[in-house]
Amino acid sequence: MDSKSLKALRSKLPKGGIGLIAERTQLSKAMVSSVFSGKRNNIKVVDVAFEIIEEANKEKAKRENRFKSILSK
Repeated sequence: MDSKSLKALRSKLPKGGIGLIAERTQLSKAMVSSVFSGKRNNIKVVDVAFEIIEEANKEKAKRENRFKSILSK
């Protein structure tokens, strides 16, 4: 991935996303940040970023549906 795409991916991460990626990949936060700045290459970091973003989107949709359900009663 090019650095522009990596920056766009990073911007989609939820708060604390870099730390979550570091924990799941057992890499340092500095290494994860280096991947997103384009200085390093690590496909596992990118894959875990996708997973975290997908999880966050599912949780957001779940909260929105719950909110709508509560308001409609």
